[in-house]
Amino acid sequence: MRCRFTPESTPWVWFDLDDTLWDFRGNSHVCLSEVYGEFGLERYFGSVDRWRDSYHDVNHRLWDMYNRAEISGAVLRMERFRLPLVGAGCTDAEARRLSLEMDGDYLGRLGSKQGLVPGAVELLGHIRGKGYRIGMLSNGFREVQHDKLRSSGIGMYFDCVVLSDDIGINKPDARIYAYACSVSGAVPGGSVMIGDNPQTDIAGALASGWEAVLFDPDGRFPDAGVDTVASLCEAAMMFG
Repeated sequence: MRCRFTPESTPWVWFDLDDTLWDFRGNSHVCLSEVYGEFGLERYFGSVDRWRDSYHDVNHRLWDMYNRAEISGAVLRMERFRLPLVGAGCTDAEARRLSLEMDGDYLGRLGSKQGLVPGAVELLGHIRGKGYRIGMLSNGFREVQHDKLRSSGIGMYFDCVVLSDDIGINKPDARIYAYACSVSGAVPGGSVMIGDNPQTDIAGALASGWEAVLFDPDGRFPDAGVDTVASLCEAAMMFG
């Protein structure tokens, strides 16, 4: 992997958080198992795997809608629990009651998990050591994202944290990229976005005049049309 960026040409390196630096899939897998036991969900789902599969199917669709600003965060947080419960035979009233409790429990557990994507600390340390400024641009919920940064110990690396919750605008909307520049002092041509989502992270950055690097460890997007890395160690080699 060739060196692609320098602190002089691209002084700001921006990261997505979930499944780019912080291992959302692994941490969430554990949390959903804990929620299954805490709330006795075996009465609705035959196994913890069935519960997780049902949750993930609904949650994925809702996050796509949330990223397109078609639903609010409050709707997402209610429906991702309510819909699987109703689908498993729970009454709507009981599903709504449980959803309110499960939302807080799940997010509290999630924010306490420390699992990072392999190479995350090394990449952040490398970039910091080379003299870059480091920012975060995430669509996650404010309190939980800050909890993740504290629990995982990587919060100290960031010069600027911009969350969609702070301004009510989600990636890939160009306004959140413009806002990130305005609060950090960065400029579009001097910013690069590293993220795992081709739509929210990469397309949004490119449309805003930023550089972009797709993190694609599973090789799901072979025709992304941008610089792509399969590991964060590989990404470090791009920053001289």
